[in-house]
Amino acid sequence: MKKRDIKFLKELVETPSPTGSEEKVAEAVRQRLAGIADEIHTDTMGSVHAILSSHLNVIHDDVEEDAQVGAFEDSGEYEYAEEETVDVSGNVVEMASPVFMLAAHMDEIGLMVRYISDDGFLSVSAIGGVDAAILPGMRVDVHTQEGTLRGIVGRKPIHLIDADDRKAVTPLDSLVIDMGLPAYKVKQKVRVGDPITFGVGFERFGRDMAVSKSFDDKSGVFIACEVMERLAETDQMQGTYIAAITTQEEIGTRGATTSAYSVNPDVAVAFDVTHATDYPGIDRTKYGDIRLGKGPVIAKGPNINPLVFERLVAAAEAEGIPYQLEAEPGVTGTDARAIQISQSGVPTGLVSIPLRYMHTPNETVCLKDIDDTIRLLTRFALDLEYDASFVPGISPEVEHPHAPGKPKKPVDPERELKKMAEKIEKLSARLAELEDENSQMSTVQRAQIELFEKMRREEAQDELDGEEVEEDAFSEGEEASEGAPDAAEQPLPAGQAQPGPRPQMNNPRYAQAYGPTPGYGMPPQPYADAPFERQQYMRAGEFAGQGMPPQGWMPQPGQQPMGQQLASQRPNFANPTAAEEAAQGIIPGKDTLTIIPTDMDEDE
Repeated sequence: MKKRDIKFLKELVETPSPTGSEEKVAEAVRQRLAGIADEIHTDTMGSVHAILSSHLNVIHDDVEEDAQVGAFEDSGEYEYAEEETVDVSGNVVEMASPVFMLAAHMDEIGLMVRYISDDGFLSVSAIGGVDAAILPGMRVDVHTQEGTLRGIVGRKPIHLIDADDRKAVTPLDSLVIDMGLPAYKVKQKVRVGDPITFGVGFERFGRDMAVSKSFDDKSGVFIACEVMERLAETDQMQGTYIAAITTQEEIGTRGATTSAYSVNPDVAVAFDVTHATDYPGIDRTKYGDIRLGKGPVIAKGPNINPLVFERLVAAAEAEGIPYQLEAEPGVTGTDARAIQISQSGVPTGLVSIPLRYMHTPNETVCLKDIDDTIRLLTRFALDLEYDASFVPGISPEVEHPHAPGKPKKPVDPERELKKMAEKIEKLSARLAELEDENSQMSTVQRAQIELFEKMRREEAQDELDGEEVEEDAFSEGEEASEGAPDAAEQPLPAGQAQPGPRPQMNNPRYAQAYGPTPGYGMPPQPYADAPFERQQYMRAGEFAGQGMPPQGWMPQPGQQPMGQQLASQRPNFANPTAAEEAAQGIIPGKDTLTIIPTDMDEDE
């Protein structure tokens, strides 16, 4: 239960409302439902009626009846049924069917000033079912026109009571209330007829338990307000819901009698408290097995319409709500007995909260039972069809859906919205990252495509240039050979060997086409199949060299890596240019370029 809800429940039970003086609680209810209900009015009995409808029209005298069209009639889904009532302004109010009445009484038991003695002590009478045995020594609040005054219920101490009278309960008319004031002050402030309530408040204790006066039936008032709030938040309403917060239940369901007559609902559910029997001293064979924390109690008996009972059970099972059953073989002592026989009869149900120590200053409830009752009544209200029938023995039977394994937790709209906002924020951030990555990848791909296209054009141009150069060289060679001696026949200086072909220079185009070389600041490439033809060179008048190792070659145990073998096989070059190129890992050939990485290159 939220802190806001606990605060409102505490406000209800601590606000005094002895029967006949319920005005302060009625005002608290009107304030709570002001932003929820479509209309709120209070009758002359003091009962509050809050109306929430999926379709609510106020019909004035100058409006023709034919001009009133219901929302569902416009949609063409089914013939729309409407009810009429009269609001506080005398207008006829048109409401969608079915009209569901949620009834809970807001009055509590108490005392009333019957006589003021010359010494300033108050004699009292009971309002409702007050147990005189619990009163001696209790603190009470006397509600006067000038405000609330503290009083103490006095009785002779045990030392001054005769031994034969100590075990007897002092009757209420023998008890007095001490105001702690001079007699003339008491008579100035207190009048005969002023109400008195227990001077205790709300307190939580144990595991999900609460104790206070007047949980009978302020817990029901709290449930009615919460159910109306949840119904207003849903988009599944298909009728009219009226929370009737009634008066004077403790002296005979008087407020429910007039409210049921004026509302004239299609179906009604009263909710109150019932006796828990889960503590010592209660005969369960006589009063049943009702326990705190085991869910709301659904009553069954002649005061209860059988189809309403079945629908309540079906709603509990559909929501996975634990529930208890209570046998009521006669008329119940709740608002249900008055509602059922109003006008031509109203199909009525009764749901109760298990309560320990009823009609004492320490009434005890389990807050979980209150939450479950709210869920139950909300589901029951939303499952009502516009044409639901409650005629016993003729109306179709209610189907019972399979209950899930675990009860569903009530939805917290604020928390769910917060979670959804966080998920949306994370998804938006991830989407932005993916878009950025996609943009970068597109840029790289475009650059690669442009580079490959450029390389293709350059290679094609190189092939054309190479063919022209070979033709020119061939023609020039033929001309030179006609008038010059053979180069092999020309004598060489002493000590100089015959030079080999001029090695091909380190061409950048090869680096682009076949991989970077150490000469361009890039790390050596791993061994792989040569993308072009390689030549083998022997020492016989030419440079010594070796091609790339076969694919998948790995050095054997005791064998040097290929780079070191190649480095050890390099000769001493007489030509400085060739020696410099060899130091860079370049093995010259006749028509091709071979790049062999070495350990020396890696160290550099």
